[in-house]
Amino acid sequence: MILDNLKNKEKLMKHLIFLMVMGSLTAQNFNDSEIYTSYDLKSQYPKEKVPFELSYYDIQKKIHDVNFEGGKISVEFEINESGEVENPVIVDTFNLSLNDVILDKVRQSKYYPALQNGRPVKVKYTLPITFK
Repeated sequence: MILDNLKNKEKLMKHLIFLMVMGSLTAQNFNDSEIYTSYDLKSQYPKEKVPFELSYYDIQKKIHDVNFEGGKISVEFEINESGEVENPVIVDTFNLSLNDVILDKVRQSKYYPALQNGRPVKVKYTLPITFK
């Protein structure tokens, strides 16, 4: 009788282990492409709606006043949940006289907001501008 009881417990234990293993295998998703596809649909970087545009005519008076040889300007700003630019700041410049024009043009640009888990989120963005 004790042997039958042990055999029943052993058999029951084997069934439980089998069910646990099968349950864990069923819960796993072996198709990695589905994971990345669903992530890509839910998350994205901000995209330009009204692009940053700077023309020669915007800066012609500023560059003729000084010896202009070109350089780089970096602008940091936030893109809010509505896609609007907030808090633009010049973080690196080669010509202080261009800063106001650059900041005005950055404020005029609009974006589709960044998405995280399918919801719009505020992000920080750095825009490098090179003059030649």
